[in-house]
Amino acid sequence: MSDVVLSVQELQTHFFTRNGVLKAVDGVSFSVRKGRILGLVGESGSGKSVTGYSILRLVDAPGKIVGGRIVLNGTDLAALDGEAMRRMRGAVVSMIFQDPMMTLNPVLRIGTQMVAAIKAHDRVSTALARERARDALALVGIPAPAERLDAYPHHLSGGMRQRVAIAIALLHQPAVIIADEPTTALDVSIQSQILAEVRRLADQMGTAFVWVTHDLAVVSSLADDVAVMYAGRIVESGATEAVLAHPRHPYTAGLMASVPSQAERGARLAQIGGSTPSLGALPEGCAFRPRCPRATEICRMMPPLAPIGDTMVRCHHPIGEARP
Repeated sequence: MSDVVLSVQELQTHFFTRNGVLKAVDGVSFSVRKGRILGLVGESGSGKSVTGYSILRLVDAPGKIVGGRIVLNGTDLAALDGEAMRRMRGAVVSMIFQDPMMTLNPVLRIGTQMVAAIKAHDRVSTALARERARDALALVGIPAPAERLDAYPHHLSGGMRQRVAIAIALLHQPAVIIADEPTTALDVSIQSQILAEVRRLADQMGTAFVWVTHDLAVVSSLADDVAVMYAGRIVESGATEAVLAHPRHPYTAGLMASVPSQAERGARLAQIGGSTPSLGALPEGCAFRPRCPRATEICRMMPPLAPIGDTMVRCHHPIGEARP
């Protein structure tokens, strides 16, 4: 029996603007298995955050999901009406936002907010709901969790607020949690603690995570699998170790080369030439073609996502293979 809990199939999310249709997510497919963490990586504007919001159907106008399926434990979220989707959010699929203050109301106590989140899906007493909230705070490593229930968000540090946000996401033990760069604003030591907690929760509770980030260092230490996005499409995917150790797509290789830890002391930091193209004026064929050192005339045709060794790569001239 398959342990795939989330399967995204040819997802398309477009934004209908005065200047035309922007294909923020254009045929994205991936799957996540129980207890696994998928790192969704790419530059700003690559479509990774919109992919995460699309899974929870949180894309506002002028954005709209125009195609594809989002299958969670056998249910296609893309086909649900508004009320049915509301019942799924929090209970079966949850989200951790980059800024915990997007999750937490600054004028309500932590306990009040967590109890409300529990009662939104379960008919339980306030006392039992507070017990569950306390246990959730303890689960993510918050000391004196009973006392923290009576605190306001501004009483807590950034790291503690993010732990509270994770605890809220875990209240109903969802099958999948979408995490949108939740550690970007935290210092390195706190970030390390949060990542360790997430890894432990995935291993012990079997929760599947989609970890949206631009930080390859985080992906290398946390994710089991990785999918690299560029201009709304996945250009390379596979097991994290395989992709990061031997990147096949020139864009993935460029991201790896630009990580400071990869450079020798005193050496100039490598960079990818050019800039991410506008979604309203994508180049013909492969979107990475104008920035790619391996591009040829055939790259004016869109390459398919095809298997190469242990990874899937969308490239006519993958690294490791000679150009014609």
